Amino acid sequence: MADSYLTTPGEIAQPDALTISHARAVTEYLLQRINPWARFVEVRIDVSGAERRESVVFDVEVELSQVTRFDIHPLERISVSFSASDNSWPEVLALRQDFPLVPHLNLRWTEFPRSLCLYEQAYSDERLRWTSVSIVERVRSWLGDTASGILHRADQPLEPLFLGTRDTIVLPADIYSRTQQGPEQLQIAFVDRQPWGEVYLARHLQPGAQVQGGKFIAATYLCPPLLHGVITWMPRTLSDVHTISVAAGGDFLGSLRMQLDSWRRDEWLLKCQLVLIVLFGKARHEDAGVESFETWVFITNQTVGEIGEALGIWQLNGGVPGQLIGVEIVQERVERVALLPLNPTFALSRAGAAKQNGTTPDARKIAAVGMGALGSQVVDILARSGFGFWSLVDGDVLLPHNLARHALSSQFVGWSKAEAMGLHLASLLADSCVERIIFADVLDPGPKEADLNSALEASDAILDLSASIAVERKLALDSPATARRISVFLNPSGSSSILLAEDDQRTTRLDCLEMQYYRAILSREELSGHLSPLEDPVRYARSCRDVSSTLSEQRVALHAALAARAIKDALSDAKARICVWVTDDQDNVLSLAIPAATVLEMEIGAWKLIADSDLIAKLFGLREGDLPSETGGVLLGTWDLVHHIVYIVDTIPAPRDSRRRTTSFIRGCEGLLEQVLKATKATGGMLQYVGEWHSHPDGYGAHPSGYDRNVFAWIREKTQEDGYQPVMAIIADHEHRWFIEKMEHHPGM
Repeated sequence: MADSYLTTPGEIAQPDALTISHARAVTEYLLQRINPWARFVEVRIDVSGAERRESVVFDVEVELSQVTRFDIHPLERISVSFSASDNSWPEVLALRQDFPLVPHLNLRWTEFPRSLCLYEQAYSDERLRWTSVSIVERVRSWLGDTASGILHRADQPLEPLFLGTRDTIVLPADIYSRTQQGPEQLQIAFVDRQPWGEVYLARHLQPGAQVQGGKFIAATYLCPPLLHGVITWMPRTLSDVHTISVAAGGDFLGSLRMQLDSWRRDEWLLKCQLVLIVLFGKARHEDAGVESFETWVFITNQTVGEIGEALGIWQLNGGVPGQLIGVEIVQERVERVALLPLNPTFALSRAGAAKQNGTTPDARKIAAVGMGALGSQVVDILARSGFGFWSLVDGDVLLPHNLARHALSSQFVGWSKAEAMGLHLASLLADSCVERIIFADVLDPGPKEADLNSALEASDAILDLSASIAVERKLALDSPATARRISVFLNPSGSSSILLAEDDQRTTRLDCLEMQYYRAILSREELSGHLSPLEDPVRYARSCRDVSSTLSEQRVALHAALAARAIKDALSDAKARICVWVTDDQDNVLSLAIPAATVLEMEIGAWKLIADSDLIAKLFGLREGDLPSETGGVLLGTWDLVHHIVYIVDTIPAPRDSRRRTTSFIRGCEGLLEQVLKATKATGGMLQYVGEWHSHPDGYGAHPSGYDRNVFAWIREKTQEDGYQPVMAIIADHEHRWFIEKMEHHPGM
């Protein structure tokens, strides 16, 4: 039996009557029979609408495989309609009256003729290089792939049930899970953003809260599962939505009736227009479960009061509803409740933010200390990616000069930085990531000390963004919290950012990593001038402390982005790490990874001496290189008089004028002072002379000789002039010993 075809709107015309260039091009292409599998049928011109439309009708032969999934015929009749405005893809219609329901069809107000979805890309992006004649072969291949069932791949997301509109509604991020627990009433706020479109904002009602008067109110409905792509016509009335739900085994009108009947019948609510939020579960095959959800939202042209009458719930008398008992739904009135579709989107949840950032949500509890320029931007970046639940700690207040590089805006001037950042982060996503806000100085928390300690102890990680050595040391050494610490800071000029991350067992603490970072400054050419003091500070008030650095926001933002990524990486790895990012004048970035050495600690009297495996290896290497003679040099490090710690960080080997013998070593002084001062300057004053070391030849232990005791007495005299205690090390063939204050025997590490 011959196929029957539908017609395209418009009057039949001669090809030379066409005025739209794309329509003319396709017609000439077909008439010339360039494509042997397509044959021209007719053209039609429609001037009845808002703009002129010209349609080209042709038959196309389809290459079909032996096994087909959908009923595509060997010959299909197609209409391609072009608009005079040329601002969208042409509409492609399959004119066969019984053309099957297949994937990748466009939604229309009427189901037939079916509209083929040929392109995924936006027309505005493709029109510069798209030729209209290519649509003929595109149609042919689309029909062949559809017939075989390969057009929609198994790994491709399910098709939408409906197409969207410009007017948008923002729905709560958890609406799917909440609606599955039962229908819900939501309140709608409305803003008109023409010419862009209208925006509606839906929100949950808090338990016990009263709905505020407004123009719109929303109800939800969860439809039983549907096959994806099966709805190819736009629901226009309440009755249409009900028809779709019945086909899936649901009862939309019955559910809506129960919802409205349960609402308070306040006068303002009865005058609201109803916003219907319909959630469709989608399945890939009839025997498959729900794979994803799709949401459609409609605004009714009638009020809640009028819809309640159509559903047989009540009868209005002077605007006052009277309850009806035993009255059925008035089908004729339901069919007159028209619907205007809205384009739904969702408030951004932490899970959604993580997905858009190409990662997964991270539920770690993080205490972040220091909400300055770098700190605020680092935390802002991490929070926007769904990373962490935050406790924010800072004892400072936001002032106008901070705004040049801070994540906060001028509306927060005068606020504490911690409180303002808390509000800022809480407003970023649908579900807040802020757990605590502590307006306190870590070094002197005062009445907030208990809150601070509680936040640190409850954290999975402690992030030091304070740019304060004192804060870093306090967090590393004084807090009993077990969480690993990470410190991120900029060098004085802002040209480099640095990350110090403890291992997950905290065997290599921040203070020890700090010392190894100083040693890298002395040994890495890339870090030359790294800690040079700031030039030309900006004064923002009258106090001698009221100065700020001259540093571009783009540089802070760059380092904040690098640090945010590095923090995630560090917390995903159990090892300690030291990272430095060096930028040039064009903001090109050099990344340096500095291996973290094993920390060596020992108690010597009232002092704790800290060194590391790399330094010990360096001392043994220098000894080995001068055998059989003794050798030595000076020790560089620093004292922490608060915690009674001396850090031994590096050495300056024996100067050229030193006297090396097989049984003695006399350290020379040629150029030594200059080298010590250079090291002190390079490390921003952090490393200084702390003592001496020398070696013993093979066969001799690390016990001090009488000469060693005399040298130690001299060292003690010199260092105590500045109020420090002397340090000496003896390196032997199989052992080493350290001495502080007194020349006593102490086991090596």
